[in-house]
Amino acid sequence: MDRAAVAEPIMNAKVFERTFQPLFGQPCWGLDFTRILSLSMNFGKPSLRIREPYTTTSKSEAVQLLAQRRRVTVRGEWWLSIYCCYWRLSLDNLPLATGSSSFRRIRLAMAQLTEQHLISVRVEPVSGATLFAFDLGCVLECRRFDRDSDAEVWMLYKPNGYVLSVHGNGCFRHQRGNDAEKRPMPIEENICLEM
Repeated sequence: MDRAAVAEPIMNAKVFERTFQPLFGQPCWGLDFTRILSLSMNFGKPSLRIREPYTTTSKSEAVQLLAQRRRVTVRGEWWLSIYCCYWRLSLDNLPLATGSSSFRRIRLAMAQLTEQHLISVRVEPVSGATLFAFDLGCVLECRRFDRDSDAEVWMLYKPNGYVLSVHGNGCFRHQRGNDAEKRPMPIEENICLEM
């Protein structure tokens, strides 16, 4: 048996374990939802991020106006973005909201999730379907839009500048956020992590 083939799944599982262990027991906060960017949440200590005004070559008046303004955001040490996927949030097995729910229903659901501690993460290796469980009963389930999708299901931005992303084709990427995109690696086994 090829030693590299055996080592790779162990290494893959360790990337997920090393990424999520510091998050377990951390409350989520600063939840946000937009139809374009979908659902995001913060973990860890907050910090300000300031983007100064800049010059753009865009012909769009809206883009030009945004570029002329300073943008200040508060982000946690970790920032989880649920992106190109179906997602469903439930509490004690009762559905609260999905990505296609009304804004009002999504805001009410986010209020239930806010400040709950992350306690477990499960990732399915074929499709990247992921379940995030929280200490007061909330469960966030994410799965790909299409069977053939290779788009990111979620991305976790880490304090060290790395980003862990899971894709709908059962692959993941772990690299510095400002590096050129590396080739995604297959998730070789079920990832089941708990606090």
